[in-house]
Amino acid sequence: MNSINSNSVDFYPKIITDYLSGELKSKNIIDWEYPQDQLVSKKRKRYSSKNRSVVHKALLKQYASFDLTEKESLHIELFSKENTCTITTGHQLMLLGGPMFFYTKIMDVIKLAQQTSTTEIPVLPVFWMASEDHDYEEISTINLFGKKIYCPGTNKGPVGRIPKEHFQDFLKEINAVLGEGEEFIRIKNIINKAFVSGETLSHITRVFVRELFKEEGLLIFDADSRELKTLFKDVARKEFFEQIVINSSKNHIKKIKQDYKLQVKPREINLFYIENGIRKRFVRTKEGFSTSDQSIFWTPVEIEDLIDKTPEKISPNVLLRPVYQEILLPNIAYVGGAGEVSYWLELKPVFNALKVGFPTPLLRNSYFVLAQKNFDWLRSRNLFSEALFDDVNVQINALTKFLSSNPISLDQDFEFLKKFFHDLKIKGGEIDVQLKKVVEGEEKRANSALKNVEKRFLKAEKKKHQEDILKLENIINKLFPDSKPMERVVSFIPFLVKDLNRFKHQIETSPNVLEQKIVFFNSL
Repeated sequence: MNSINSNSVDFYPKIITDYLSGELKSKNIIDWEYPQDQLVSKKRKRYSSKNRSVVHKALLKQYASFDLTEKESLHIELFSKENTCTITTGHQLMLLGGPMFFYTKIMDVIKLAQQTSTTEIPVLPVFWMASEDHDYEEISTINLFGKKIYCPGTNKGPVGRIPKEHFQDFLKEINAVLGEGEEFIRIKNIINKAFVSGETLSHITRVFVRELFKEEGLLIFDADSRELKTLFKDVARKEFFEQIVINSSKNHIKKIKQDYKLQVKPREINLFYIENGIRKRFVRTKEGFSTSDQSIFWTPVEIEDLIDKTPEKISPNVLLRPVYQEILLPNIAYVGGAGEVSYWLELKPVFNALKVGFPTPLLRNSYFVLAQKNFDWLRSRNLFSEALFDDVNVQINALTKFLSSNPISLDQDFEFLKKFFHDLKIKGGEIDVQLKKVVEGEEKRANSALKNVEKRFLKAEKKKHQEDILKLENIINKLFPDSKPMERVVSFIPFLVKDLNRFKHQIETSPNVLEQKIVFFNSL
């Protein structure tokens, strides 16, 4: 395992690098520090006993059909205790988890919860299923062993409610891609168990994720239920009638926009109307409210009635979902990617206005996996470093200069030229001021000519080292397929197939999220 400091490369948006460095606090955009001390202090946060009881019952109900492991039973029981806290991550219901970071960020949460937990104040790992999202295109593809597998179809309602029949052809294709090899038996059993026993995508995802993390006692949580939505009624009411999100955050948002790109722009109403097959934004009208397509209308009295009698039909959007999450869970931290953390950074004033406890948003680790022989090759050519995040042409030039037996850098010649023209300008200026300008023009031409010569030297050397350059390009394409970090493209399943325990152990023994590292480890 190897790692580099996340602040040593241009990998994250500026708002994230400034958050990690403490710059956001220095600018008074946030009022908390990033380190672990925050997690310790938040263990004393207030959390409603009533909410804990409702959520505990929901957990018991959601796990009722499973034969629980010892850790799962312990964690569900511990959740009911007044001192117990949680650390959470969440994600869309990507088919088979989607890309690699789905797996690694859950492991980050499990590891951090274990490191933070004490006998007096247990800390439990939670995975929040974003079952009410509706963007089917985002969840319907997986990149498995270099093959993109797509599950065709459409969906206009919460994706978690899609019935299992929708995925029958997808499951057949997955089984065909995995084949009959002995090494695939375990993962195929997990996948087939999920798609056969799960009635909906939410249930399928729960079974799949549980099989991967049940021994660690991960609590998998689905908040799409009437009982849980009753705890969200007051927030929904404030959003409909006071526009609490946009009004409480506007000054804070204005401050963020002075230096940073805004991740999510608040809407006038940050709620959706949902039923099976329906998920539509609420908007205000002169008479009250309607869906964004104006297919359903409500008067203010009717909205009050909707909130009181059918709260399960009201769904928070990306900016109110964190609030809903914190109403339901005693979170001391939320672990997410750069995009997630960026919109959490917009929300502290909203939490304050609603008097809801705000957890510490933590950036998940980024992981890269590479064959040991490629690690060795990079090191032998002085390439394994922060330079891997440079532009590919910069890396190729660095490799060519390293391999060249001839000095192709003309840095000394440029220095000589600089001194030569410096002295010439002095002489010319003593004779006539206009001569100094003439010399400056000649200096520019000379520098340009020398740069062209250096490029030709480099081009000639590149021809000699094509094999090494192609090797470097191949490695870069593995780390950044389609110019994206591999963790956002390739599935984690191939790494589990090779050696599940080894892959999990590598993540367990890597730096935790508070150490702000980008982690590399080798595959078999």
